[in-house]
Amino acid sequence: MRMNTDFEQTASDGNYDDESTSQPPPSDTGSVADIDIDDDVDEEAPTVQHDQLPSPEEYKAKMNDVGKRDNPQDGDDDNGVGGGNTLPSVDEYKSSMSFRQNSTSSSSDNKKSRAGLFTFLGLLLMTVIVTSIAVPLVLDNQQDRDAGSNTPQVNTGSNGGSYSGSSSASTDSSSSDSSSGTTSSSGSNTYYPPTFSPSRPPVSDTPRLEQTLNYLVLSGVANQEDLNRANSPQGEAANWIAVVDQFQMEIPAIATSDIGVTHTRFVERWTLAVFYYSTGGYTWRYKLNFLEPIDHCDWYETFIDTTGSIVRMGVTQCEKLGQSFGVRSEDEMVNRIELSNNALIGSLPIEMQYLHRLSDLILPFNAGLIENSSLNGLVPLSFLKHLELQYCGITGTIPADFGNLGSLTFLGLGNNFMSGTIPESFFQLSNLIVCALDDNFLKSDIAPFAKFTNMEKLYIEDNEISGQITEEMIINGWQKMIDLDLSVNRLVGPLPANIWSMSNLEVLDLHGNDFVGAIPMIPSVHDKMMFLAVQDNTLDWRIPESINNLINLAHLDISANNMVIPFPSTMNQLSNLRSLYTGINPFGEHPIPSFLEGMTNLKELSMKQNKLTGTVPAHLGGLTNLQVLDLDFNQLEGSIPSELGSLTGIDTLMLNRNYLNGTLPDSFSSLHDVDILLLDGNNLTGSADVICKGNAINTTFFSADCGEPNPEIECSCCHLCCNDNNATCNNFDWRVNLDGIWEYDFQRVVYSFSQSLLPSDAKADYAQPEDENDDFM
Repeated sequence: MRMNTDFEQTASDGNYDDESTSQPPPSDTGSVADIDIDDDVDEEAPTVQHDQLPSPEEYKAKMNDVGKRDNPQDGDDDNGVGGGNTLPSVDEYKSSMSFRQNSTSSSSDNKKSRAGLFTFLGLLLMTVIVTSIAVPLVLDNQQDRDAGSNTPQVNTGSNGGSYSGSSSASTDSSSSDSSSGTTSSSGSNTYYPPTFSPSRPPVSDTPRLEQTLNYLVLSGVANQEDLNRANSPQGEAANWIAVVDQFQMEIPAIATSDIGVTHTRFVERWTLAVFYYSTGGYTWRYKLNFLEPIDHCDWYETFIDTTGSIVRMGVTQCEKLGQSFGVRSEDEMVNRIELSNNALIGSLPIEMQYLHRLSDLILPFNAGLIENSSLNGLVPLSFLKHLELQYCGITGTIPADFGNLGSLTFLGLGNNFMSGTIPESFFQLSNLIVCALDDNFLKSDIAPFAKFTNMEKLYIEDNEISGQITEEMIINGWQKMIDLDLSVNRLVGPLPANIWSMSNLEVLDLHGNDFVGAIPMIPSVHDKMMFLAVQDNTLDWRIPESINNLINLAHLDISANNMVIPFPSTMNQLSNLRSLYTGINPFGEHPIPSFLEGMTNLKELSMKQNKLTGTVPAHLGGLTNLQVLDLDFNQLEGSIPSELGSLTGIDTLMLNRNYLNGTLPDSFSSLHDVDILLLDGNNLTGSADVICKGNAINTTFFSADCGEPNPEIECSCCHLCCNDNNATCNNFDWRVNLDGIWEYDFQRVVYSFSQSLLPSDAKADYAQPEDENDDFM
């Protein structure tokens, strides 16, 4: 369906932020926008900003827009800092090169012609002089190359290469054309980003490439095998930082302490290059200034997100460390990396462990990070506090030593393909405040999750979590809980009586388990609870009479349980309800309740298969905020009230499988936004022209009893025509899928409907009153 619901506004208005910095993936459509950044925001920040939603084609075009984007490799300074000038236009350039000027004097023309001739001869003479100097130098350089042709070399192309042996390696291991971006090495041409030769000589008499490789091996951050392996990210990164990188960072001396060896900015820069090559940097959605010849703390670009805020993507934060870890006081170490939805592929390299001061790593919505090894290099990062890898397609198990990440407060691993039992060490992460393991295939008993005593938002839905929630777990572990989503697991037993003692609780989603018994009584006013979902369990009896103590409840779903009493007398006090779902419970026969008349905030009302009797009350037309009205599969009679035409914002209207009669009210012509309209299985007559005429209402699915041989209603725009002789026509259960994404502030992306088939005799069987429920009418 097309509809995006807005129940999340309740959360947004209430500031229910879970600290997640990511958003669901943006589309690839939109325009690029340049906005000047205020100097007082960040004087060293790159001055280019992008709209969050450009297509790859638009972004590439933007990279070539000389007038708007400064190329850090072109040697000039478009901001005027270095005194550089902007390039002339084509017309200006032609004009400056022309011998002919605007003049009415013929003598002046002749003088300028002669001046042009003299200029030409002068240029020719200068060319001869330059050539006489340059050619011998080139020949000498060629002889030096020929003399070192037997030296082992590292391929500088994008396909990597190998380095072997201890003999000296030449810094001229490849030849590059910086304008074309083509690199020739060992006789092959491969695409490589435009580069320049190093701007300064090697740091010692030892060739820089060999010195780099020796440093990486002796410091323990790389092994010879990885550097020798063809196409290895480690070898490519080493060759880049030694030969290609114009920035030419100084290679440190080998430190005497183990800590000093790897806590250097050189190792950090090399690690970021390994990260680039390991995750398919050439095919990233945005390059984000990675591998540019600037300080790697400036490897980022600025964007405009969906809220209009200016955000950074890339290496978005570094921090100064003073003299600690042998780092100079003026140096900074990488603290935060964010590359959300940037088309990363492969896996995060094990070398990520050398980003020692990394605190935030935010990489969600990179579906190509499919390898389990993506997690292994992160385990040693003792400063890591915020990790987001949701929607990355990661497979395999959670590493056994994952509990070493003791500083972690925010963990997002949801919507991947991880499996296996959650290791014991995981439950040592005592500082976790937000934990999202949802939508995987993970196994565990529920009991260890009570060890997270600081937990505020726990999302473990759609896994294989088993066991029973106990009162002790709530008392000793979850007293700070705000969002608790345990839905679609294998939890059993009754709900603990003290479940409402979590005084900060706003979201309680327990649907899709095997809970039994009754919903516990609510002993006192609970003013935080907004969302309560217990559908698809085996709960019995009724909604508790004390439901009115949940004074700010906005969503209540009790559908598909075994409750026998419809509603308590206090329901009319839930004036803040936005969504109410009560369908598929074995209630006794009862009319549509009168308390609905005062619930003007309702946007979603579903009473499917609730044994509703009588007529459709006119006061439902006063619920003008309704987007979903589902009265399917009941015993309603009489005509459709014309007041329902006031529901001009309705998206889904289900009146099918009842005993309604009469004609469609003319007021239905106002339902311009209706997308799903189900009217079949009734006794309606006349014409559906009020919907069909003029094509003013464009439905996705419209059903009525218009089928041959004896159509009850004429319909020229119905997608499905049923008749009384076809018991299986439109015999789906039409249950709305309400499984929200709470990690992103109550986002419900779209309505969808189940396609489960009902038995052909379901209507006849259901219409028979059940004696055991007659007392609860």
